[in-house]
Amino acid sequence: MIGRKKEINYLSKGLSNLGRLRCAFVRGPKGIGKTTLIDKLTSGFIADGNHIILQANASFCSNPKDLLSNFIRNLSASKSLQWDQNLRLFARKLGHLIHQDVSIGSKQKKPYSLSNNFVQELADNLSSRGCSKNDIIPLVLIEDIENFSSGLLSWLSGEFNHALRNSRWFSNCRFIFSSTQRVQEFEKFWADFGIENPVEFHLPPFNLRELSQLALINDYENINGEELRDLSDGIPGIALKYLQKGKIMNTEKEMQEDVVQKTPNLDSYSEKELEYLLYLSYPSKINRHNLEHFCTSKLAAFAYNWLKRQKNLFTSLPNGDLLLDDSIKKCMRDFHVEQEPAKAEIMTTLASVLDAFYDLFPSIDSQWIPINLQAFNSFSKGLCKKVFDEVESEQVVEFIEANNDIFEKNGKQLCLANDIVLVIRRYMELTGLQEKESLRQDIINAWEEDQLAMKERKSKIDNEELNLKNEIEEINSQVSHFQSLKKDIENNSKGPNSNKPKKVVSFSLSIALVIFGLGVVGACLFSEHLGAYHAACGLALTLLGFFWPNVEMKAPDGRGTINSPNLAIETQQRSLEHRINGLLNRANSLALSLESLSNEAVELEQNSLEPYINAT
Repeated sequence: MIGRKKEINYLSKGLSNLGRLRCAFVRGPKGIGKTTLIDKLTSGFIADGNHIILQANASFCSNPKDLLSNFIRNLSASKSLQWDQNLRLFARKLGHLIHQDVSIGSKQKKPYSLSNNFVQELADNLSSRGCSKNDIIPLVLIEDIENFSSGLLSWLSGEFNHALRNSRWFSNCRFIFSSTQRVQEFEKFWADFGIENPVEFHLPPFNLRELSQLALINDYENINGEELRDLSDGIPGIALKYLQKGKIMNTEKEMQEDVVQKTPNLDSYSEKELEYLLYLSYPSKINRHNLEHFCTSKLAAFAYNWLKRQKNLFTSLPNGDLLLDDSIKKCMRDFHVEQEPAKAEIMTTLASVLDAFYDLFPSIDSQWIPINLQAFNSFSKGLCKKVFDEVESEQVVEFIEANNDIFEKNGKQLCLANDIVLVIRRYMELTGLQEKESLRQDIINAWEEDQLAMKERKSKIDNEELNLKNEIEEINSQVSHFQSLKKDIENNSKGPNSNKPKKVVSFSLSIALVIFGLGVVGACLFSEHLGAYHAACGLALTLLGFFWPNVEMKAPDGRGTINSPNLAIETQQRSLEHRINGLLNRANSLALSLESLSNEAVELEQNSLEPYINAT
């Protein structure tokens, strides 16, 4: 989808099972693409989701029955729920009962309100199909909510909202509203509805690239993007109408003749009205704010209010700006050049700068942000949170995310493009506007603070790198030592000494000695000539008979190895191999940490070369 990928991704994730988005408010002028965005979103949920979608357009609803009928007519569900055929039949049944204004729920013992009946019937149908409450996400989607009457808004935030909250199937319902107005203009509705902070999505106009894509998708080639943007103000719906109109028109002559016929006779205007027209002829898109740059605030208000009453002199844009008739604009400027050439030149220069600035930053509420950002040579979102207060920093971060095309990126740092800075500074020079009073000092303080932190971090990195290098060297030394030990064990087991016959000592029973020893002991007991000494010798001989040593020479087999298990050698080798592998893994891990520290040091060095403050 052209120009709305960020909004689609955020809404898709926020309204999924894992998302926590409760209410979204999509805002923008007529033709900006609110309906297209919502259609794209619902198509995604139907194709891949688990949603029950109740969708309505406030433009076609004047009472609760109309709204419920819209919900029924546009009722849809994700394909994963396999509800296609039953959904159509159920919608027809529900619509018929609502228009008859009868009690819908057959199991109800007392009369319910229309909204309770509607929600209850939906819940009964879901329950009868064996669905699980945790597997379904109800989504209520209402477009152009500004067209609701105050009574219908009260019914929606009161009776209908309570019916949803009281249902176990719809208590976790999500909401999307769209409007041309702001969130603040519905404060009472949000309070009654119980929604504290609906997430607002202000759809910006298309830039040149997006308008060119829009033209190509609709088979319009070789389109002048800048002219199309000027005519449509970047609003895709208006741009498409201009493209279609240009396709129908055969020549520009008809358009020029039409313009000439609409040009009024300036002789009929008073001197004061001509003065109004003079000031009104300079800004390309007229509003109270940019008109004040050419005259006093009071005179700007009078001129703007007077022009709004002259319907034949201007074209109104969806955002409220006015476009003065080109022929009147040219006439008044030519007259001014003849009467006051010096002042006319100054005002023409001011007008061109204002047009360039307002073209880049059309939202008056956020124009203070680029005026302050031009003071930075480089910045990050973290730096903005240091030099602006909490509310301002949030607005600045939102502005940065919404206007990525005007920034240049250097690593993790951002800066305004040079041509953008020139426009902003020229605008400040001609209008006398200045950035926040203490901003430059705050930037300098942040720079000094960050430089100190960078030096401390760089010192820590150097120490950590030194420690890691020493540890890696020590590990390498241990690995070499263990590899040498392993090699020695292997060489000893296969060397020349291992091929020589070896003495093997074992112990066995000598029956002769045992019998002789016991005979001597027995003789000592029965003979007076034999004493204790002889008895002790007999016992010694008996014990020696039990543990008589045998020594034999073990010759190697044909392969040169001894025919005995070599478990000790194998165990030692496995142990050393395990130690070596562990040390090598540790060395690899340290090498990765060392590389990461080195990259961080390089990044710190680069950041320290780019000062935060910009030269005035």
